[in-house]
Amino acid sequence: MFLSIKFRNRNSNFLSKIIQELIHGGYLTALGAPSLVLTTMIITDSQINIPLLVIAYLLPLIVYSFDYMRDLDKDLETNTERFQHLQKKKKFYPFLLTFYIALLIMLLLLFSDINLIIFIILITLGGLLYATALKGLTKKIPVFKNVYTVLTWSLGGTMFVSLFFSIPFSVPFIVVFIFINLKGMINAIFFDLKDYISDSKDGLKTLPVMLGRTNAINCLHILNVLAIIPILMGVYYRIIPTISLSLIIFFLYSFYYLRTAQNAKNDEVWVKLGSIADFEFMFWPVILISGMMVFKMI
Repeated sequence: MFLSIKFRNRNSNFLSKIIQELIHGGYLTALGAPSLVLTTMIITDSQINIPLLVIAYLLPLIVYSFDYMRDLDKDLETNTERFQHLQKKKKFYPFLLTFYIALLIMLLLLFSDINLIIFIILITLGGLLYATALKGLTKKIPVFKNVYTVLTWSLGGTMFVSLFFSIPFSVPFIVVFIFINLKGMINAIFFDLKDYISDSKDGLKTLPVMLGRTNAINCLHILNVLAIIPILMGVYYRIIPTISLSLIIFFLYSFYYLRTAQNAKNDEVWVKLGSIADFEFMFWPVILISGMMVFKMI
């Protein structure tokens, strides 16, 4: 009996560590990028390619891993749970980063062409440029950080597919690009809501700092409505498949966490809402694929 309880406790602790690593190690958050790429593949009726999805996954995983370790001291004040987890494995991170980068280079050499490689290099340089030289522009240009970040997401989510398969960046890609931009802006600005007081002290011109938290949330509700328009118009004019209408369900998804955020007062609630907001992109291809299966059954 005692051994059985001890075994269960050991398994429970092991599972808990895995979950913490998935969350705090950036593994779950990094799924957002391949989810955008897979969504673009489905809507533009492109071939689903596993190596490209892995490449799209490794890029943000490398960035998140680097950022988490670089900002580890900041997490001590803003995210103590992540700090405690990452602090234990700090010495292993250089080896992990080396492995991720080596795997990425290998996949690019094996499966990609020069056009996608150049694009990835430019995207990476753009990220480094922001982190080193352009980050200060957030103090001068309103919502600069959000626009820059979301533009990177939407370009990566659509151009990866276009360049990999040598498909012209046609109207269906533009529709997906606009949709990702609008939904991505909601996500990016949402994460500024929690820190609007500290951002104000730092002189950052985020939307919550300029308008206040309540007005900023109202603006995000407007963006949530606008995000439906490219999908409706794309389907109406037969630019994208009818199954794309299933993405409209995420209007309710975003509405839920935005509405909940209006009354959120403690860090625990914000952490949960942040996870919900980030997971939205991961559900896009799931809903699309589920919808396709339902249509085939009808």
